[in-house]
Amino acid sequence: MHGGVEITSQGDAAVRVRFTEGDSEERWNGVRSLVASLEELRLPAISGVAATYDSALVEFDSLSIGLENLESLLEFAVTREARTAVTADGEPRRFSVPVRYGGELGPDLGFVAKHFGESEDDLVGLHSANWYLVRCFGAPAASPMMDGLRDGVSVPRRSDPRVRVPEGSVAVAGVQSLIYSVSAPAGWQLIGRTPALLVSTRNDPVCAYRPGDFVSYFPINDGEWAKYAGLTMEDFRV
Repeated sequence: MHGGVEITSQGDAAVRVRFTEGDSEERWNGVRSLVASLEELRLPAISGVAATYDSALVEFDSLSIGLENLESLLEFAVTREARTAVTADGEPRRFSVPVRYGGELGPDLGFVAKHFGESEDDLVGLHSANWYLVRCFGAPAASPMMDGLRDGVSVPRRSDPRVRVPEGSVAVAGVQSLIYSVSAPAGWQLIGRTPALLVSTRNDPVCAYRPGDFVSYFPINDGEWAKYAGLTMEDFRV
């Protein structure tokens, strides 16, 4: 395929397109541009695209297109994005999200603060002072997968993963951060929770954010929780 990109079959109805050259930022931008190119082309044989940090899973109708022809279409999309410099999804949006840090809602705040050599209050200040780039939709259910708290500092996962992490939990692990859109089992470190509703079937699209957007946080106390409960991410767009 196109130089710096490899394609592998993922069963009868999907292929993985992986960018292999450049640094992590260049590979991520390549994926985003490919996705944008496919969205513009609106190829009827392609039924869905799921992007990650350096690759995209492309789902297709195997009854209407063969693998060889699909590869040709994808190569065209890759070279097209390189030629036209397509940027994915337009200008990034920004969302400022309320978070109740620590206590029962953020039981691992102390551990993460110690890992960074900070007090809990200082870690809250550090975490809420940054903007975090949404890199892709993660598990579970379109949770925003974002950059971590501090470049190059990896936070270890829990040795005893939780059976249930509540919806809205703000978590860190490795060099990434995440807000859980729904409850799920997980081993990430929980530093707080937001009352914001990340996904809602009442809205179209069901989540307001997308890869390339930015998320920041502002601390709230227990008495302020009810003020924000039930509001969607669109309500926190700035």
